[in-house]
Amino acid sequence: MGVAPPATITTIVLFLFFCTAVAKLETYSHSYPSFNKSLKEKANSELVFENNATIEKDALQVTPDTGNTAVFGLQNQSGRIMFRKRFKLWDGGDGDINSTVASFTTYFLVNMYPVNNGTTGEGLAFLIAPTLQIPSNSYGQYLGLTNATLDGQSSNGILAVELDTVKQSFDIDNNHIGLNIHSIRSVDSKSLTPKNITLAPGTTPAFHNIWIHYDGVEKILRVYIKDKPEVTSPTPPMPETPIIEYNLDLRRTVNRYSYFGFAASTGDLIELNCVLQWNLTVNYFPGPKSPWMKILLGVGIPVVVAVVALAALLGRYLYKKRLVDRSQSNILSRLRTLPGMPKEFRFRELKKATNNFDEKRKLGQGGYGVVYRGVLPEDNVEVAVKWFSRESLKGEDDFLAELTIINRLRHKHLVRLLGKFFFNSNLPSIVS
Repeated sequence: MGVAPPATITTIVLFLFFCTAVAKLETYSHSYPSFNKSLKEKANSELVFENNATIEKDALQVTPDTGNTAVFGLQNQSGRIMFRKRFKLWDGGDGDINSTVASFTTYFLVNMYPVNNGTTGEGLAFLIAPTLQIPSNSYGQYLGLTNATLDGQSSNGILAVELDTVKQSFDIDNNHIGLNIHSIRSVDSKSLTPKNITLAPGTTPAFHNIWIHYDGVEKILRVYIKDKPEVTSPTPPMPETPIIEYNLDLRRTVNRYSYFGFAASTGDLIELNCVLQWNLTVNYFPGPKSPWMKILLGVGIPVVVAVVALAALLGRYLYKKRLVDRSQSNILSRLRTLPGMPKEFRFRELKKATNNFDEKRKLGQGGYGVVYRGVLPEDNVEVAVKWFSRESLKGEDDFLAELTIINRLRHKHLVRLLGKFFFNSNLPSIVS
């Protein structure tokens, strides 16, 4: 295999810089087909439960179920259940409007069941939040999202899709889906009554499939809903038309590092807010590395670049040397074919014979080089040493032609060719 030319190695260096500059999306995908006993331990290790949220009766109970009445009251409760993992939702800084934004999709199956004779009590929301902790006093109308102090402030960094079952003065009715940004007041909401969907009917349990898709390229959030007859019934296909479709830029809405999960509340009235199945997929950016990783990256990348640069220089040197060696090998092989080719001398012999090519021993210049007078120490024979220069020769053919002529000449007034020397970094010398 030949040595890579410098252009190839330069390409490698540029490719290395390009790879280190591009942020790479990672995919997190997790599925809970149920929250039965076999999955309860796993869910407890992967999820964070705030206030009295828990796993009971094969479901996430975002607000307490009726089994806990002996321990505490069920009124004025709020809870959160969040993935313990935090996600980086765009790759640039907080003010970078050109950064790439993450995408996510989630599906969940809910059961919202009133406890007080069919009278509904608050609701449930899918939530993106900057922290795992639930705000204090977030019960009642605040749905476990905000409180009287935080509501409406952009600094709270929340985004929620609410399934609301109690009508407040700012709500369209007591049976709607709403999109909430920094507040319990929805920026967009749709009543479910015209679609013959009742979130909490109160007579028999109702099961609702919810799909939420966010496209980080289009920057559009879409919400879909469809009923499920029984909890054991097959999951129906997602409707073609979303009930909510909203232009949304996460960079202007939530924190760059955020958590996904659920929030819910009760007020004076009570309902169960249960999540029976949950799938979540997030295409996100890797978060910050440990300090040691930063140090290794900070030191390692320059070292790798330096090594590649040195390899480029070495490759260039070896490439040129190989061309020179190949040329010299061709000359030597052709020299050996000359008739009566004399012996080869070592450079140190010629250096000693000419007193290190002393200018005082210079006999003349021409014919592609300089001629020096010398004395061979072993035989005490006086010689003329011709040193050929690169500048004076057009190529190896010139040198061989000169040498062939000298080798063939026989005359009493001409010196005879005695030998040659071939030096790696220069053209040959001949001794006559």
